[in-house]
Amino acid sequence: MFNLIPKEVRFFDYFEQQSQHIIRAGALLHEMIHHFSDARAKAHAIKEVEHQGDHVTHEIIKKLNTTFITPIDREDIHDLASRLDDVLDYIEAAAERLVVYRIKEPTSACRAMAEVIVQTTHAMDRTIKCLRTMDPAFHEHTVEVNRLENTADVLLRDSLAAMFDESSDPIEVIKWKEIYETMEIVTDRCEDVANVIEGIILKMRCSRHSSSSSSSRSSSTSSTASTTPRTPSPPSSRPGS
Repeated sequence: MFNLIPKEVRFFDYFEQQSQHIIRAGALLHEMIHHFSDARAKAHAIKEVEHQGDHVTHEIIKKLNTTFITPIDREDIHDLASRLDDVLDYIEAAAERLVVYRIKEPTSACRAMAEVIVQTTHAMDRTIKCLRTMDPAFHEHTVEVNRLENTADVLLRDSLAAMFDESSDPIEVIKWKEIYETMEIVTDRCEDVANVIEGIILKMRCSRHSSSSSSSRSSSTSSTASTTPRTPSPPSSRPGS
């Protein structure tokens, strides 16, 4: 059984490693948008981080298929790995669209969305770090991720409304609409990650509580049985006694 422990811990290592890739990609997107010179090279750097993230996802799946006992449910490991991979995919997609659509200069709304993405990835990372120890602080970090996702949602609506009012070029409207929506989806996927972690931790805490309660009841029953005096059997009344 001793060789199962490193396998279990490795899943948490992978999740935290993937979160760092996401933070890195978010920071590169922020840098790209705020300093748009050489945008193609910066988009390529984000693509490289996304490839590193794909490798981590493959390692998680491989480890999942070769580990007999996992620290959390297998479906939760697979779900979390997929959600983290989605975050990286959409960050890379946002960067790619900025290049493919020949954007000359990011808008103020795009820069604001990049700020929210950076904040959200860091809040998501704090949530992930709670998973290893089932830290109850996960709740406040999850709330923060949800708040930031709502901020991005409002920013998206306001940006689209302003663009439809002000822009006379339908092609530019189509381009920016897709870019804004892709960037907002990044925060949606971060929220998905936080929600999955919240579900895992709540499930594990309930499971531990149930196990503890069952153990206590079993111990109490055993103790009662050993201390309760036996009631003597009535004397038999045989014929002729």
